[in-house]
Amino acid sequence: MLVSITLLGLALSMNAGGCNADQQALGLCSISSDVGAGVIDVRGIYESDDRDGTGGSYDSKSNTDDGDSEECTSPLGRCETYEVVMRQEATLSDIASFAPTLTPLAPEPDGVGVVGLPVNIVATAATHTRSGELFDLPVTVRFRPVSFTFDYGDGQTREASDGGATWARLGLPQFTATDTSHAYSARGSYRVTAAVRYAADVDFGTGWIPVDGLLAVPAGATTVRILEARTALVERTCIEDPAGIGC
Repeated sequence: MLVSITLLGLALSMNAGGCNADQQALGLCSISSDVGAGVIDVRGIYESDDRDGTGGSYDSKSNTDDGDSEECTSPLGRCETYEVVMRQEATLSDIASFAPTLTPLAPEPDGVGVVGLPVNIVATAATHTRSGELFDLPVTVRFRPVSFTFDYGDGQTREASDGGATWARLGLPQFTATDTSHAYSARGSYRVTAAVRYAADVDFGTGWIPVDGLLAVPAGATTVRILEARTALVERTCIEDPAGIGC
């Protein structure tokens, strides 16, 4: 957004209702904003045919459309034009390059599972910041994970509010179902993927400004191998008979 401000004299922030007699006499009290959308013209033109020094008249005028400026006749001799450029609003596409590369998924138990029993999948993501430059200005971008989507590679997916945790951290025994686990119905190798949806904020040095929308970032991939577990009734254990059936 571009706002053009033309200043003559010292009439930048004054208005007729707030002027004293001296300011009015100098012609610093009139503001005209009738110059088109997005343009503010603050101008003081002092015209005087009274050569005895008893007074003069003030006239407020606007810029011409072609940008030509009139001859400066301000009694203070200050006629300047300023352009004020408003900072753009950051979008998800603007900050996508700041997004992190996440660590690979961690499957339990150690990338191998059993048909019909839960395999625990853990994705690691946390609130963090990254710094760089945006719109030619230094900026800090903050990412806050708000949801996770797991694709288990067998046509099944799951949405979770966090990336899950290991069985040990949860205080659970192995093969216990969790919010991010999955039980496979057939043996084979499956490619598991996940994506994290982040809410983002930007700070150009004036405080955090939220960015509209959510940014989906891949959270790595891993492969799990699912096996079948078969049992048999035997006379002795494998410790007693290492060469026995199933040992």
